[in-house]
Amino acid sequence: MTGMRWAALALGAACLAWTGPPVPPPPPHYEAPRWPLPAPGPDGPPREGTAYAFPERSRDGAAAETVAAVNRHRVRAGCRAVRLRASLSRAAQGHSADMARRQRLTHTGSDGSGPADRMRAAGYDPGHTAENIAAGPRTPEAAVRTWIDSPEHRAIILTCRYTHAGVGVASGAGGPWWTLDLATGH
Repeated sequence: MTGMRWAALALGAACLAWTGPPVPPPPPHYEAPRWPLPAPGPDGPPREGTAYAFPERSRDGAAAETVAAVNRHRVRAGCRAVRLRASLSRAAQGHSADMARRQRLTHTGSDGSGPADRMRAAGYDPGHTAENIAAGPRTPEAAVRTWIDSPEHRAIILTCRYTHAGVGVASGAGGPWWTLDLATGH
């Protein structure tokens, strides 16, 4: 073989062998405490008689604000921004409503489902998945601040492999109840 052929073969082998920068491992599994409910977020406890109402229009705005706050932290950490996906938001909204009904902060749905199960049921084909939940923060910014202040939740938000997000927020005693689903689709 000529030198040119050897060089082409070596270059081809190098291109096939390189798979890009290493992908960080996912954060360890984290199970939120079941009871008692955590204290409300940095905005402080709700005033007596305060009703949490998130009509459909407000939910969409809250989802967009939550993802914008998440993306500010991701971009600062060198990750790409995640995009809001309707299917993931359906999964997150259903889980937030389920937690509010049961008044229980948990990653397991009342039907025994986990985050990936709910994502599939909502029409999303998940690869890597993660979920952050919270009860009590009154604004999207406060919910994200609650997660960023927790090392386990911060690690999930700053895992660069995630490309899509879904947000759910539901009214209820001890709430609002928040779910942030992050995923990479197949």
